[in-house]
Amino acid sequence: MSQIVTRPSAGPIAVVDNGPLVSAIVVTRNRESHLRECLTGLMEQTIADRMEVILVDRGSDECEWAVAADLQRRYGNISLLRVPAPAAGKAVNMALRMAGGKYLTIVDATDRMRRDAYQQLVAALEAAPAAMLAYGDTCFTAIPHESFASHTSYGKVIWPDYTPQQLGQLSEVAPHPLWRRELHDSIGFLPEGYPNHGMREFLLRAAERFRLLHLQEFTGLKLIDSTAQAAQAQPQQAAPAQEPVAVEAVPVRQPAPVATPAPLPTPEEAYAALAPLLSGDDAQEAAAALRGHLLRYPQHAVAHNDLAAVSYRLGDGSRALEEYREAVRLDPDEEVYRKNLADLLYVEFGQVDEAIGIYLKLLEKNPREVETLLNLGIICKGVGQPGEAETFFQRALEIEPWNQAVREQLSQLRQDQEPAAAAVTPAEAEEDETAEERYQRSQELVQQGDLAGAEAELSAILALYPDFAPAHNDLAVLAYDKGDKDAARTHYEKAAQLAPGNSTFQKNLADFYFVEGYDVDGAINIYLDQLRKEPKNIETLMSLGKICTILDRPQEAETFYGKVIHLEPWNRDARECLDTLKQAANS
Repeated sequence: MSQIVTRPSAGPIAVVDNGPLVSAIVVTRNRESHLRECLTGLMEQTIADRMEVILVDRGSDECEWAVAADLQRRYGNISLLRVPAPAAGKAVNMALRMAGGKYLTIVDATDRMRRDAYQQLVAALEAAPAAMLAYGDTCFTAIPHESFASHTSYGKVIWPDYTPQQLGQLSEVAPHPLWRRELHDSIGFLPEGYPNHGMREFLLRAAERFRLLHLQEFTGLKLIDSTAQAAQAQPQQAAPAQEPVAVEAVPVRQPAPVATPAPLPTPEEAYAALAPLLSGDDAQEAAAALRGHLLRYPQHAVAHNDLAAVSYRLGDGSRALEEYREAVRLDPDEEVYRKNLADLLYVEFGQVDEAIGIYLKLLEKNPREVETLLNLGIICKGVGQPGEAETFFQRALEIEPWNQAVREQLSQLRQDQEPAAAAVTPAEAEEDETAEERYQRSQELVQQGDLAGAEAELSAILALYPDFAPAHNDLAVLAYDKGDKDAARTHYEKAAQLAPGNSTFQKNLADFYFVEGYDVDGAINIYLDQLRKEPKNIETLMSLGKICTILDRPQEAETFYGKVIHLEPWNRDARECLDTLKQAANS
């Protein structure tokens, strides 16, 4: 069956040049009396001039169409989508496909938003490029035709920071999320036929692959049936006594007797309500709140971990150790809990062997974790094992040559090993400097623009320490900048040979081989080897895609770019490269 789409015929569309920033999908069916207030409220958003509104009329028997048509004469950024009732399940996804905004959201005709809600949600996503969706907390009212700024409260919901496990258990979710349009490229559109537009199922798919951002501010107002059963409510600070504050969405689908006990909130939901206490300065109050939480949810690992940290602040090391052990027992795969336990065992209780054992297991799982290598080096240094400590520090520097904390630890270790000596001349002092100390001086010279001085310092390092890989790498860069490609090749190859685990040195050599045409196959092999070690490395995938494009291997290039988009749907560079490939194939 056909649907009708109309767009304004007069009036400017006040949006940015390359399209609207936010597309709000307003869904209605037999809500004529609410529609004018809803649309007018959206047109009063602080970023209304960068928004478009698509009204979805799902086979209404009332005159929403006429209300919207009247408002179109005043506002140039309202579009109308009208579908017959049998197609109502598909209507929201039709509108999402029509939308031109960078960010998308869905609003019911009875919803009211805080005037700056979308400005705040957009700002949160712009500040967190890794997040794909943001949502705020929700107010509820049972009285129609009220605004967010002036309403009679029927409760409030502070939503938790969503995880897939939580979303699999919740019946209701935050009703007004804002998400990047690229999210649909990865997880598809909303499931059709579900209540509430399938938002819970949509959020669950998103949380399984991407970060969801919780904005801890009330951004929207939801109208509920005053006769519906409220979920369990508990007082929150600063909330009037006559206004119950829920920790879960208030309405339920099937009314039940008011006397029927409501289910307890999940551990994550209850824990989210403790956030103001845990972030405050009163450690005693935080500890009491955590102990109370654990009486109700004794299997909640993160609460045990946080109670351990608070207990340590209060000087109760034994309680801290007990709680850290319990957190690790409940969630042994969480590295943060294991690191916290190892630190406490070493620093507070002197249980060196157990601490080292924990860190070595962490290192087996992630051998390139610099923090773990640094901590192992510090522990070995503290218990009189300088050789082992130096090994761990050196491995950390191979991975991150610029890591100042590791350099300082290694320098101090070597100074402690040197016997006391009489005063030495400046030349002798310079000779006694470590390779890391002299390398740091070369970096300072580069920052000052003294490339000749940096080159001389790096050459002097290699005269004393010929196997110091960072110096070879940096000399290669400087030689290439001067046009000395033979010297650059020699140093790039030496750095890669000395530090085979350093991805930066390997990629530099691969880039040089390919760009200069010395060994194209060798470059590809290096990148493929790096990809085997880090299959989700965006830089490596992009480099392989560009190499395959230049070598006229479009199908392989498309595979690499496709993996980038799968990992980062917002990656503009990968999309442009993929579009170029497709255009070339079509022509």
